[in-house]
Amino acid sequence: MTTTAPADLPIRIPAGATVVSVGGPGPFVTEVRYVEAGGRAVHWTARGHRKADRASRHWRGLTWWTGLMFTLGSACFVAGPVPAYASAVGAPADAMTFFIGSLLFTTAGYLTYLQVVREDGHRWVGWMPHNLGFWAAVIQLAGTLYFNVTTFAGLFDVPSDLQDRVVWRPDALGSVCFLVASAIAFAEAGHRWFSWRPGHRDWHITALNMWGSVFFGLSAVGAHVDSAGNLSHATLANAGTFLGAVCFLVASVLMMGEGRPRRHDAAQS
Repeated sequence: MTTTAPADLPIRIPAGATVVSVGGPGPFVTEVRYVEAGGRAVHWTARGHRKADRASRHWRGLTWWTGLMFTLGSACFVAGPVPAYASAVGAPADAMTFFIGSLLFTTAGYLTYLQVVREDGHRWVGWMPHNLGFWAAVIQLAGTLYFNVTTFAGLFDVPSDLQDRVVWRPDALGSVCFLVASAIAFAEAGHRWFSWRPGHRDWHITALNMWGSVFFGLSAVGAHVDSAGNLSHATLANAGTFLGAVCFLVASVLMMGEGRPRRHDAAQS
């Protein structure tokens, strides 16, 4: 048992408290267990502390709005690749559905980033390289911007010689960003690079996002355009997008409830 708190902890330990354990993947600290002077055992987690909307009277704070934006964006990507939807609305409206979905993803991505940097006193932007959640948020936000480029290009008839540069490459890079960001978020939630915690909401959220990113990656593989302007595997591209978006949709709905205020800022052990 540690009697004094390390100086570089991401939280402020109350005076007289005893630190029991500090954990996290690699060099990052994502959980701290300590006992207060009065004997109350506290388990602080980086994600849990950040996501709890303690200042929101009706708990519909930043976490809820982030989840809502991801939910709406995911719904667009669920509908977009469905042939029946595309036939009903027409190709231009179908392309617009994907673009709107990408903008909603970017909005949610920025809200995720904002929630991280505000913990350190920043207002709109910040740099927090020692925070694992910061890296997940920044990389995810970059991925949404790549999807903005791809889906915006999809609104136009892009010449076949430009398809690779303005359509497929941003799509592939966005998928890689999502995969890396989801792996980091999964590690932050589980306090190690791999964990099995099926009884916890944050585990389900981050695991579903991981699977969604895998499916989006497969979609990017299938969406590669050859020199003639044809997709490598249209079925894989559409199925990957649909299944990935379904995973994101479920995770986003779960996230909307993750911000419910708790009795204490940190959960008791």
